[in-house]
Amino acid sequence: MWFTGAAILASNWAPQTTKVNFAREILPILSDKCFLCHGPDPSGRKAGLRLDTSDGAFAKRDDGFAIVPGNPDRSLILKRIKDHDAPMPPLSSGKTLTPAEIATLTRWIKEGAKYGKLWSFESLPTKVTVPAVGSGWAKDDLDRFIYRSLAAAKLTPSKESQRWRWLRRVTLDLTGLPPTEAEIAAFESDTTAKAYDKVVDRLLASPHFGERLAIDWLDAARYSDSYGYQSDLIAPNWPYRDWVVRSFNQNLSYDKFLTYQLAGDLVPGATRDSILATAYNRLHRQSNEGGSIPEEFKTEYAVDRVDTFGTSMLGLTLGCARCHDHKYDPIKQKDYYQLFAYFNSIEEFGLLLSSEIVPTPSLLLPTPEQEVKGKRVMEKVKKLREARTDARKAADLRYVSWIAKHPSKSEIPDLLVRTNLDTFANGKFAVSEGSKVVVEKISSAKVVPGHTGSAVEFDGDNGLALRGLPGRERWDAFTWSFWINDTQRQRKPIVLMHRTGGTDVGFCGFDMVLEDGFLTARVMRHWPGNAVAIRTKTRIARNDWTHVGWSWDGGDSADGLKLYVGGKPASTSVLQNSLWKKINAYGDLGPSRGDWSFAQRFRELGFKGGKLDDIAFADRALSELEVQDLYDGTAITRALSDPGKHERELKTYYASAFDTESRAIEAGFHKGMQDLANYQEQLREISVMQESKVNIPAYVLARGQYDSPKTEKNRVTRGVPGALPPLNVKIKNDRLALANWTTDSKNPLTSRVAVNRYWQLLFGSGLVESAENFGTQGAPPTHPELLDFLARRFRDSGWDVKKFFKQVVLSATYRQDSSSTPKLRLADPLNRLYSRGPSHRLPAESIRDTVLAASGLLNPAAGGPPVNPYQPK
Repeated sequence: MWFTGAAILASNWAPQTTKVNFAREILPILSDKCFLCHGPDPSGRKAGLRLDTSDGAFAKRDDGFAIVPGNPDRSLILKRIKDHDAPMPPLSSGKTLTPAEIATLTRWIKEGAKYGKLWSFESLPTKVTVPAVGSGWAKDDLDRFIYRSLAAAKLTPSKESQRWRWLRRVTLDLTGLPPTEAEIAAFESDTTAKAYDKVVDRLLASPHFGERLAIDWLDAARYSDSYGYQSDLIAPNWPYRDWVVRSFNQNLSYDKFLTYQLAGDLVPGATRDSILATAYNRLHRQSNEGGSIPEEFKTEYAVDRVDTFGTSMLGLTLGCARCHDHKYDPIKQKDYYQLFAYFNSIEEFGLLLSSEIVPTPSLLLPTPEQEVKGKRVMEKVKKLREARTDARKAADLRYVSWIAKHPSKSEIPDLLVRTNLDTFANGKFAVSEGSKVVVEKISSAKVVPGHTGSAVEFDGDNGLALRGLPGRERWDAFTWSFWINDTQRQRKPIVLMHRTGGTDVGFCGFDMVLEDGFLTARVMRHWPGNAVAIRTKTRIARNDWTHVGWSWDGGDSADGLKLYVGGKPASTSVLQNSLWKKINAYGDLGPSRGDWSFAQRFRELGFKGGKLDDIAFADRALSELEVQDLYDGTAITRALSDPGKHERELKTYYASAFDTESRAIEAGFHKGMQDLANYQEQLREISVMQESKVNIPAYVLARGQYDSPKTEKNRVTRGVPGALPPLNVKIKNDRLALANWTTDSKNPLTSRVAVNRYWQLLFGSGLVESAENFGTQGAPPTHPELLDFLARRFRDSGWDVKKFFKQVVLSATYRQDSSSTPKLRLADPLNRLYSRGPSHRLPAESIRDTVLAASGLLNPAAGGPPVNPYQPK
């Protein structure tokens, strides 16, 4: 469709007196009619002919040369185009070349068939010469470019719009709202030379200006208040929307506007506001469909970021290169995944748990009042931590008196359940006397010989449930002890035990998994970002009984999470160490809130072939000595028989198990952690970007599939398309480097795309009609020199958005009357020459005025605004 508009403007940007311009005249023809079969993508190339490069077009073929510079008669491309029996493009394609297009190709070949870049890939000129025309009409230099194109089409500008009509137009354009009666009256009565300027300054200072501009940007950024897909749960993205509005109102420079959204978490001195801006990258849909594969959706999310970056900031259809080299633009599939590598290196799960849990990485957004409260809560927690440390020291003094009484009884207080799984009846196993906990089989778990007596063997689907334990939140301490036998050594994570909420699309709560012999324990709200997790550095034995202990102190740090193997602390690595809000995000789970289970979880790999024996649970983080006693049954007795040798272990045991003051301080600490979690639960939260601690590699994915083979051969490093200026990495090649490249003066696209979008906002159509596509399949600019002039001026102004709008709305071009005439409707039907003012917002003013006049509501004063029928007389 855009070729029609281009033809109208041929006299403006491609006069016959000059040589044919490859970028503006030839490339659109080749792209539309030839590149599908003879373009950049080798997978779809026919007859070994490539026409997007001079090397391919001039290469010798068996039957001659496709293009012979200077000699149209010997150029096979023209012969094939004119072949009546087997023309090119083939009739089946539905495309043909017009006589005018054939003539243009012929002329270009005769002139030497000089190749060049796509116009949008050409660097912005150092200086754009302003035409010396229209001096009596122009109010801004941009008007001179418009005047020249009108003169070339033998047209003259329309008369200036009536003042009140311009006021209505500019108010709607800059705020999205009509002017008030008071504003109309004030402007009509202002006869000073600065009357128009004052109106524009007032509108640019209005809070509605940011709201108006945000509409278009949020569309480009695919903003939504829900997560999409089948459930379409509510997404708390509105703080990002408000950031966009605020940025426009504060006139944040456009280069920073883009930089913060791409990499606000990486800028020096990153603030909460700059990090919030990176939510731009997390506005994609998120799936919570059962059975979905997290890795697949993590790939889809990174793909979405690349595509959105391409359309909203560069005006390129990068997504076409996901599966193969771009068929029309010089963007290789490798280029695509080099960009992908900037956006995939964040620690995200890939699936959405629920609308209550914000996918991590995320940012907490307290109000000023909440910040004040938060400081009080944090100060309280700090003091409780200090009191905890002091209490342990003070307990050492009381320990002297305790040990002097020569205690000899082996005790583990707070042990709520203990069972050796030896006695089974009526679907339940016998537990320690007085325990209210019920231990029962899930499905068909088998009773088999165990470590001592009987054990339970699992098939991956069945398990063991413990019901009746107190409900647990992150501030509740506990310890588990049990014996396991891993007979199969599965490489994928298998569930050992858990107490979680959620489904297979994500879990929150406590869990322990076994992966290739390594134990991992987690306390989590949303994996992996909002969690505390540790992993053993060595494997447990295969096909042999191993004692495992797991304790949690009810804090919010990996220091409080411990794993024991064979009764001794295991050497572990910290996987995650950042926990906030509650881990039970689903509210009260009812009677089952305290239930735990072993060996199975809904739609997860269970402990297949594994065996379990001798379970114990304590309502406290047991000391090392107590865990060892659960392992061998004699550790406490041995220590008490020789206190001098075991003083360190005994002191910790005494403080944890018996010292009243230490236990009271510990309870107070747990209450403080509860207060902290409850405070955090009130805070707004939004998904943002945060670089992974370890770079996540990226690969060229065959056909764009997440599970295509990933080898060193197809691994890629971060980079930008080779057809664009190279990226200058000053410190680190991360998203900040990409953002700096995006707004670099050598990048030919960013400022062109920006001013075109803003022009489109004011005139209804951009100088490039396809605002999201500056590639060969997009529309050519109707006024290329004007576009470059505006882009250059915008960039040189310090990317000043408000200044750009003020210059345009005060221009003579914008201030033209929007009424059309038969001559204009014939010569410039779509107003691509800007022979009249914009009229894209409301029905034609002449129609409205006719209706108003018929109803007697039009102001009798010639040219006056319509009368408000509800205004008191």
